[in-house]
Amino acid sequence: MFQVSVVALDEEKLRGTVVVFARAKGALLPRGKPLNAALGGAVDRAVKNSRFVGDPGQALWITGLAGAVGQILVMGLGEAASLGENDWRLRGVDVGKELDERGVAQAWVVTEGPGKKFDPATAAGALLEGLQLALYRFERFRTEVKPHQKPAFRKAVLAVPGRDVGEVRRRVAGVSGLAAGTDLARDLVNLPPNIAGPAYMAREARKLSRLGVKVQVLDARALAGLGMNLITAVGAGAAPDQQPRLILMKYAGGDKGAPWRAVVGKGVTFDTGGYNLKPTGSLETMKSDMAGAAAVIGLMKALALRRSPVNVVGACGCVVNMVSSRAYLPSAVLKSYQGLQVEVGNTDAEGRLVLADVMAYVIRREKPAELVDLATLTGACMVALGGLYAGLFSTDDRLASRLLEAGERTGERLWRLPVDDAYAAKTQIADVNNNGRRYGGASTAAAFLKKFAGRNPWAHLDIAGVALNEKVPEDSQFPVKGATGFGVRLMVNYLEGVR
Repeated sequence: MFQVSVVALDEEKLRGTVVVFARAKGALLPRGKPLNAALGGAVDRAVKNSRFVGDPGQALWITGLAGAVGQILVMGLGEAASLGENDWRLRGVDVGKELDERGVAQAWVVTEGPGKKFDPATAAGALLEGLQLALYRFERFRTEVKPHQKPAFRKAVLAVPGRDVGEVRRRVAGVSGLAAGTDLARDLVNLPPNIAGPAYMAREARKLSRLGVKVQVLDARALAGLGMNLITAVGAGAAPDQQPRLILMKYAGGDKGAPWRAVVGKGVTFDTGGYNLKPTGSLETMKSDMAGAAAVIGLMKALALRRSPVNVVGACGCVVNMVSSRAYLPSAVLKSYQGLQVEVGNTDAEGRLVLADVMAYVIRREKPAELVDLATLTGACMVALGGLYAGLFSTDDRLASRLLEAGERTGERLWRLPVDDAYAAKTQIADVNNNGRRYGGASTAAAFLKKFAGRNPWAHLDIAGVALNEKVPEDSQFPVKGATGFGVRLMVNYLEGVR
């Protein structure tokens, strides 16, 4: 288990592997200079005799030192005076990867920053967050892991100025819960679809009851009885043991009279496209089509572990979209839970159908003050934004603004796109059509969802391009490959900030 401790910086107590930071041109930050002096200028000499210039993420290892400090990692920050919270998080990722590749078991990290406006607690929390993100591994199905391939890093000692110890300790105390929630989301997305089906997702959600989260699961029969014909139609083609589930989770950490906020996730645990079958090349990553639901389950775990002072309803619609004699068909007309008649223009536009029923159910039953949904909804959004941003669509400017700010703070960035009714697909025989379009497809999907959000403040996050880095590694803003757990840290930051 990964351990973290925060201690007052004392250069004489530093041992083993030590991490210090440098500005542009290789200039050490102030707290690293006494260590350099104690080592007779060894750090300055190493910098001078290398190509290290302190660029962001550039690393310089100094080894073979005599004495208590055996080796030093100098990590570049670039123009340190302009560092923001996410810059420290990214440097934490860089430090974590360097330590992991070296097989280091424990390291002292001299945590500090430049400038009068520097917030040591924020920087330390972000640094630790990035470090733990970098250490994640998914090795459940590897039967042979050689000793040198196993993760070794087990403890980080954050050495900070004595006056900052208390504040830094308070800040980093919640990072482990944030990492645990994010790692759960990543595990769920990385699992193969023959394991992580709707029933498995429900079992994982039920485990949160141990943390004080109230969990209710509705099966296909219950959903049909409620008139949730959209979600049951999408999942109708699946095997009997993989029929749809609606997972409802409630975390009551806020005041009794405080408003409840809802977060809804799309949980298509595998998407063949249905009778509008996906081509080869698009099918292979469709196990990640439940990343929205995975993020919601991870979010609820993080909130509970952090004991966040908020009231949150988390809901996931989990289905498998298959081709079979029972599968729903293009041109079918289905009555939604809300009451709108929906013409199925495309069975591969299934995610919006699932979300429509779940959103309407949560709004009617829970009456939340606002609702945010997360979904790997459209390839069109991935084409537009790549792996740099998730698409943000909202009917409420205040909600959208706060989500954008949370995205900047956490590095899970959002870009607002239009959700005008002009984008809605046309139908001549029903109230709405779920079809997409070649141009503006992400807005078409959002315009469909807006019909089911009613008058509630609502935001839709299309995370298709950012949920799985292997899709677009060349332009991803998240430096760790595979499932990212996108949305957990973003929503924790947002929800904790709107009390």
